[in-house]
Amino acid sequence: MADDCLPLSPRFDTKLNGIPKMFRWLTDQYPTINRRLSEGLREDRKVDSLYLDMNGIIHPCTHGNSDSYVELNETEMFKKIFMYTDRLYKLAKPRKLLYLAVDGVAPRAKMNQQRSRRFRNSKDSEELMAAVVAREGKLPDSKQFDSNCITPGTDFMLKLSLAMNKWIEYKIQTDPFWKDGATVVFSGPDVPGEGEHKVMDYIRWGQKNDPDWNKDGGLQHVLYGLDADLIMLGLVSHEPKFMLLREKMSVVMAGRGKGRNRNRKPKNMLEYGREDFELLELSILREMFDLQFRKFGKRDTDTLKLNFSIDTNRVIDDFIFFCMLVGNDFLPHCPHLSIDSGALSMMLKIYTDSLQKMGGYLTKGEKIHPKRFQFFMDQIMQHERSYFESRAVEEGDKKWARDNYDEYYYSNKLEISPDDPDAASKRRQIARDYMEGLHWVLNYYHHGCRSWNWYFPHLYSPLATDLFDLSEFYDEVDEEGFGSFPFEEGTPFRSLVQLLSVLPPQSAKLLPKPYAELMLQDESPIADFYPKEFVTDANGKRQPWEAVVKIPFIAGDRLLDTVNLLKEEDLSEAEKRRNLPGKEHTFVPPK
Repeated sequence: MADDCLPLSPRFDTKLNGIPKMFRWLTDQYPTINRRLSEGLREDRKVDSLYLDMNGIIHPCTHGNSDSYVELNETEMFKKIFMYTDRLYKLAKPRKLLYLAVDGVAPRAKMNQQRSRRFRNSKDSEELMAAVVAREGKLPDSKQFDSNCITPGTDFMLKLSLAMNKWIEYKIQTDPFWKDGATVVFSGPDVPGEGEHKVMDYIRWGQKNDPDWNKDGGLQHVLYGLDADLIMLGLVSHEPKFMLLREKMSVVMAGRGKGRNRNRKPKNMLEYGREDFELLELSILREMFDLQFRKFGKRDTDTLKLNFSIDTNRVIDDFIFFCMLVGNDFLPHCPHLSIDSGALSMMLKIYTDSLQKMGGYLTKGEKIHPKRFQFFMDQIMQHERSYFESRAVEEGDKKWARDNYDEYYYSNKLEISPDDPDAASKRRQIARDYMEGLHWVLNYYHHGCRSWNWYFPHLYSPLATDLFDLSEFYDEVDEEGFGSFPFEEGTPFRSLVQLLSVLPPQSAKLLPKPYAELMLQDESPIADFYPKEFVTDANGKRQPWEAVVKIPFIAGDRLLDTVNLLKEEDLSEAEKRRNLPGKEHTFVPPK
């Protein structure tokens, strides 16, 4: 085991907990979209391109997701990653492309979420170790794997990237399946961008530049990963043939949680067979949306309700847009909207009922129609008051049930006192920042990262009732009434700077010494970025992993100014290499 591994609890557990909600809602609403891989693929569903979100493989292969986890050394971890990648490749059998995407440096908007998660997990690990000492009288003899080393710029990720390249070359030369197989593209941790968004960038490039892209009805894409965000990205691509491949949750959750899963013995993931995987067919989901909304459009003369024809792509784009209100990796959720409480069903009904009155769609690519969105939000905010009344009962805090619950929210969550003479303008600024954030996410989904620097600078969203007079936020709108926000593109952080941005002090050993000292020394100009103690806020949520982590945001300019004071010669050659940006590697089998 590498020397820089600290006793930290698996982050994979935290990530898993949030996944079932979106999948469960979709499969409850549209059960035909989900099918077992063991059922096989129809002839017209043979896979052309397989995309692997490698971080969804790296995490379970290095630190597991069950109580039966056995400590592995680095070589064993790499071997397990390679074997599972090989298994997925041979299960899907793509004919043209295997795209392997590892998370690189993320946009600032994502770093805040990464930072919060890592700080919380480090705190949880310390509490876990304290409990072990209290029970056993000593720390465990072995060190647990510090999953924070699965971050661009660490020595672990550099070694994995180099080993991955060599392994792909070896497989293409020696394995008949790989020799006669698809072209392989590897985008490592030194290539900026989240793994799933590298995939989408590749697909967008193909749509624009590959003359054979739409030949024979289009390519059949399969994207592997556990992140619910993949659903949105697959839909927004508007590719006619798109499926998600994932392990069945009953398999992944075996030995964990409550009920029958707790009583099931966890299965070694290298033993997973076709029966342990399922497909989410986004092409069928698109058909379901088309059937659901077709009856409202002009083309169905028997049930004419709208004065415009239904464009299923636009409906899907709007669905993806209002799903943002329940929260994502870049924006906090509107307080009264959550999947658990039925927000998606409620918003879908409101959208369906409002289409006629709105006279058109909420979005056009990355643009929003402020007047239509205002009408939509007017319906949404009617449910806000009842939510806070229920919350008052659940939390035993009667202040949430008062008529001025909004003042209590902003005072309690965003430290805006109702006595502050600037309270109204501060609330208005948060609403504007939130609208800007919605545009940033729309850009990210439709076009890729339009700004590496932007982030939402608040821990909580505005109340829905504060999203009013939205047209005031736009300098101009186009002839159809759609508007957008300008963004400064900026550049990605270097890998070592991202590590300083997202790691807690407990993981300082993952950094080169000069960088670690910036995190650990009290006299460091940025010492305040790394609090050893902090609080979390459940914020009406039931699960600990859903809590808001109240730590300071990274001030990018101050961070960069401080890093620029470091001397390059104080880094070893290996450490310098960890900080260099890289490029994709393409491997073409000899066939």
